[in-house]
Amino acid sequence: MIAPVLAALLAAAPAVPDALGRPQDKAYRQALDLLYDGRPEQALLDLAEARKGAPGDPVGPYLEALVTVWRLEQRPPSTNADRELFRRVDEATRLANQALAKDPQDLRALLARGASQGVLSRHHLSRLQRTDAARTAVRMREDLTKVHEADPACVDALFGLGLYDYYADVLPRLAKVLRFLARMPGGDRERGLRLIVSAGEGSLFHDDEVQAQLYEIYAFYEKDPDRALAEVRGMRRRHPGWPLWALKLAEHLRDRMGLYAESAAVAREAVEAGQRGQASYQGAEGTLARISFGESLLLDLRFAEARRELLLVKEGPPELAGALLRARLLLGRALEREGDREGAVAHYRRAATAADRDVRRQAEAALRTPLAAAELEGVALVAQARRQREAGRRREAAELYRRATRVWPASLEARLLAAEDDLLHGDPDDAQDAVDDVEDEDDPQPPWLRPWSHLLRGHLLDLDGQRQRAVDQYKKVLESPYGQTELRERAEDGRRRPFRRRSAINNIK
Repeated sequence: MIAPVLAALLAAAPAVPDALGRPQDKAYRQALDLLYDGRPEQALLDLAEARKGAPGDPVGPYLEALVTVWRLEQRPPSTNADRELFRRVDEATRLANQALAKDPQDLRALLARGASQGVLSRHHLSRLQRTDAARTAVRMREDLTKVHEADPACVDALFGLGLYDYYADVLPRLAKVLRFLARMPGGDRERGLRLIVSAGEGSLFHDDEVQAQLYEIYAFYEKDPDRALAEVRGMRRRHPGWPLWALKLAEHLRDRMGLYAESAAVAREAVEAGQRGQASYQGAEGTLARISFGESLLLDLRFAEARRELLLVKEGPPELAGALLRARLLLGRALEREGDREGAVAHYRRAATAADRDVRRQAEAALRTPLAAAELEGVALVAQARRQREAGRRREAAELYRRATRVWPASLEARLLAAEDDLLHGDPDDAQDAVDDVEDEDDPQPPWLRPWSHLLRGHLLDLDGQRQRAVDQYKKVLESPYGQTELRERAEDGRRRPFRRRSAINNIK
């Protein structure tokens, strides 16, 4: 976990504020846009062209280093390619030092030098060179602090300092040991996040980097999937040419929100873009999009559709080996849930050869232990219930969920949505246990069960006359409704007025 955390810290090395701008900055910015649109090679060519008019500007090679580290991260590790990054960092540092030798107060040079150290630190972490990464992070912070002291309004310096503050405070224990060894100053999580958010406007080069970093922060560290969703949607909207953003959006909707149908729709769009001939969505990216599509369909319990998509995933280049074996695992799951255990086993065996420990362990477990008949029946009932609920037939869905709980009591989804029907139409006391069980679960699946349980808890408290405690539950839903409009609307209604069963039945479609 250390590498991803510090990599996120260093992913958004600061740019140059407007006050320190130069005529070439417009061309730099246009070139950098190409990076976030998935065209790093063209970005490097355009940066090189822009640099011809300002050969002594350290910002140019810094931006080339930033593009290079992004490009390296999208490829399999190769130490041969590292030399290109080191060369660009060295050039940016050399030019910055030359400028600072002439004028120690050259803030543009300080920013470029600090930013280059940030890129270098980010790369060290990707190679698990943690101590070097920590030391270069300290050098980055030193330069940014000088810029901030000279120009407190410099948005880009504040952005970099905010990232440092945030991640230095949320690092796991081992990284804190590294912080001590490298004499890294401590951080402040709340202050850091506040500074990062404030940098969303006014950055000359890195408004995209701000948004990309906020997505990572909200998704993985703040556990705020709704805010993370807004950020990754923003990146996809601004840079539709790079499949990375579509894949991240589909993953987020699926894995952290449980919005499987929406995730499948995003992945389908990516697959179809490749089929229409959009080059960036073909090849490896097209394969990854199809695997994502199949996984979302599988988790949406559309097994036949998932099987058809995953069967279209063919062999690919070595860098896709892990993804292809994961596709085998997913295909096995789809087949087994359709009742074809023998067909599933063949794919589990292939997946069990994966280098990825998680895929290998899941495949080995699937080979050892077939799904129980009760689970297969329960999953089939939950799938039918979802389709009924999507069609607006909520009572029919509730009965299917209730049947699923009888044959497969482990399904939290079945229990909670059957409990909702009990709360509305039956005995509210029967809903209490299901709500308790969801709230006791560390990682309920689908993830949206968590806010749904808060909503039902609020209803139960209202019925019990505990109005303030009910409002607290509704506020929890409103803080994080997991992208569900109905949840948000019902929580808002509960916040305004106490829940009453008859009016709720009339209002729920």
